[in-house]
Amino acid sequence: MESNRSPARRTGDHSGSHRRETPESRFRPAAEVSNYRPDLWCNIWTWSGRSRLTERTMNLLKTIVSACLMLALLAACGDGQEGPSTRSLTADEYYEKVHGAWLGQAVAGALGMSVEGMHKRILKPFLTELGQWPLTDYIKTLPPQKSGRRQNYTVDNWGPEGFGPDDDSLYQVANLLLIEEKGPEITSQDIADQWLASFSVFEARNCGRAVRVAERLMREGVRPPESGQHEMGEFMGGQMKGEFWGFMLPGNPEAAAEYGRMDAEVAFHTDGVYGEMFMAGLTAEAFFESDPTKLLEAGLAVIPEDCDYARCIRDVMQWHKQWPDDWEKTHEQIDAKWAPEGDKNRRVFPNNAVNALALLYGEGDFDKTITIAVMAGWDTDTNAGDVGPVMGVILGPGAIAEKWTKPIANIFRTDVKGAEEWKIDELARRTVAAGMRMTEAKSAGLVEIVSQ
Repeated sequence: MESNRSPARRTGDHSGSHRRETPESRFRPAAEVSNYRPDLWCNIWTWSGRSRLTERTMNLLKTIVSACLMLALLAACGDGQEGPSTRSLTADEYYEKVHGAWLGQAVAGALGMSVEGMHKRILKPFLTELGQWPLTDYIKTLPPQKSGRRQNYTVDNWGPEGFGPDDDSLYQVANLLLIEEKGPEITSQDIADQWLASFSVFEARNCGRAVRVAERLMREGVRPPESGQHEMGEFMGGQMKGEFWGFMLPGNPEAAAEYGRMDAEVAFHTDGVYGEMFMAGLTAEAFFESDPTKLLEAGLAVIPEDCDYARCIRDVMQWHKQWPDDWEKTHEQIDAKWAPEGDKNRRVFPNNAVNALALLYGEGDFDKTITIAVMAGWDTDTNAGDVGPVMGVILGPGAIAEKWTKPIANIFRTDVKGAEEWKIDELARRTVAAGMRMTEAKSAGLVEIVSQ
């Protein structure tokens, strides 16, 4: 791992550190407890002799005093705070959640693919005309402007069964192979080298402009993080792959976010990096938490609180409180305040806001979450492909209806050389094996995965 810095509650200069309290640091010696009286028993025995207390009364007094001392000691331990407890998953639970994540990513990415890049003001009339607003199933047919695609993912013309290839999962599969080969101790340069050896964004499908700039720089010999220092470095290519590090480090948002930082800085900077860290931390937390607000808070805890990315997420959380039953009203606020940032070569906005919108208004329901992510417009396949895995982690594959999974047919394709086609259940097994290795190395004392 490139850095031992923990990103929990980051400061704006991106160099903050955070010391996790150990169980030992939460306790003080008994002599430091203000009401601890080593001479107290002597006083009681003296008093008992004078007062001629019965043996029964003395036993009662000893019990009361012992209880008081114990309460005083407990109150003094860590100033009344509970010590950290180890989070625990069985290996079977871990596999189910990771399986749900990869399946959720395939389903949600396919759902959004046919209308990628459409604004809601155009998308809503199109879906209404099809009788599909609100959206509850795969889109029936392509919009006229989207004709000529190799894979439609529509009811009338799905294309080859399965999902992919797609850029959203391209880097994740390459990073899985990297972890399998090198283990947890990797650097940003290792990730860059794996990219250049495994695929080219000039040949892989659907890759955007920002990663093309970064790859060109790397092929010219520029190394991370300088390879991410370019005018498109706040695009959303980091955010779209961050959940993978959550798969790798369940229950450890800080460590997941640090790997997200290493990965993102290969091609992005500033809010482009924070997007991957945010999604990594949020997804790691989803293995043990299902409340959408708490998940967003877990993501916010691993990025600088004063960055624009965090401000945007907090805005959506506030608007959700104002209009808890009207996601379209919150969407109006996003469109007015944060969509203009996307027009300034900062295309992580407003798509990060859509992820928060979908999780909050989806209310823990898989279908509702991924369909809101698509109906909101903008980068529909990527946004749905971000929240789909999160819901898959929380709910598992059994919560994903057959209407979604049947066209996927357990097939996941990529443009990674030598790893072009997977069975999703096998992809999940390989991910779990790598994740157990990562968890043992980076989450000792915090998270345990128990083999049965």
